Amino acid sequence: MAIKPYRFEVSEARSVKHPTLPKIVKHTFLVPARLFPKDVPTGANLRDPVGMNRQVYKDVKASLEGKEALPGTFDLLNLGITIIAEDIEVIDKRIFDVMIDDDYGIANGGHTTQIIYDCQEDDSIAEGQHVEVKIITGLEGGENHTLRVDIARGQNTGISVQPRSIFELDGAFESLKEIVKDQDWAGDIGFKESDKKDIDVRELVSVLELMNITDFPVRDSKHPIAAYEKWSTPLKKFGDDYEDNRVDPSKRKYVAFEPLLLDALVLYDHIRRDFLRVYNETVGGRAGNLRIVEKAPPSKGRYQFRYAKLDDHDQRLTKGAAFPILGAFRNFVVVNPETGTVEWLGGFENVLASWRELAPELVSETKQAIRDIGNAPDSLGKNRNHWANLFKTVRLHVMQQQLDTLG
Repeated sequence: MAIKPYRFEVSEARSVKHPTLPKIVKHTFLVPARLFPKDVPTGANLRDPVGMNRQVYKDVKASLEGKEALPGTFDLLNLGITIIAEDIEVIDKRIFDVMIDDDYGIANGGHTTQIIYDCQEDDSIAEGQHVEVKIITGLEGGENHTLRVDIARGQNTGISVQPRSIFELDGAFESLKEIVKDQDWAGDIGFKESDKKDIDVRELVSVLELMNITDFPVRDSKHPIAAYEKWSTPLKKFGDDYEDNRVDPSKRKYVAFEPLLLDALVLYDHIRRDFLRVYNETVGGRAGNLRIVEKAPPSKGRYQFRYAKLDDHDQRLTKGAAFPILGAFRNFVVVNPETGTVEWLGGFENVLASWRELAPELVSETKQAIRDIGNAPDSLGKNRNHWANLFKTVRLHVMQQQLDTLG
């Protein structure tokens, strides 16, 4: 957390104490657009200023330049900018230093801000143009962290904000970041909707959900199909789990499974990479001709299997076909009765060895499912019977391992 002053030169300024929460003050500045300060933090903005080529933003820019509206009316036509700040210091009657934490700052109006910066750079702002800046102070203190997030959420209702952006601002993904921080792909994870990264945090949460033996016990008939079918479901569960246990994060349900995440991702890579070879060697035919196998587009080159550090390939098994197989290995997730922690039965090397042993059978079952329900990833990914059949196959393998140990 770094708090820095940002100098605002204003034409008009007023402040109002909140009637219910007297420590909170709402300030309204009318700022000459050409004087809006540079590099104001945007940590509280749930969406970064992307999609600037949309017509609506072109119209805003034209308005600021005085091309599409009467010069001097920009603040009347634009909703302005909302900032969450720590404090405001009065320097002069019309000069203020606004103290802003890098983690917060602009909560709404990121696109407007970027348009102003672009026009400042081009020196194209029409004479007399102002922007209305609303600044909220008095939210300091840990008890107001949730309120800051609620304000950011509430300020972004014009275009629906994806939950992962809200969870990222709220800190719900910090535990995942801690787990992956030493991985060479950690910087490639997108945690909010505007992140242009190769890995979507929702994929990590969904893989974690596949190992959730609390909601999907191995002796139950339920399976985490929503991990593939609807990413928003496990993501919401993950976020709610964080919110419900904010005071004592150790009580989070998912904290028990998070240590398995890196291993589960390694297994996921092996399944997606090995399936083609196993199919060609044991089932017959060419796996590359199946619709459940995807081909890397020319612009992408070859698929990387960075979790398991496997060789690149121009083909891989789709998620719709891979998730039911990966979910079947939830059979290996057990609670250590002595420590109460979740671990792999027999260790993760046993899990990988079991995949290699079971792969021909699981691939064969997948081929049969294709014949029965169709050669489409979505058909496999959403079919309850297919999930159940794969799960039973791995379950029998685990039971045989346990019998062999006893014998």
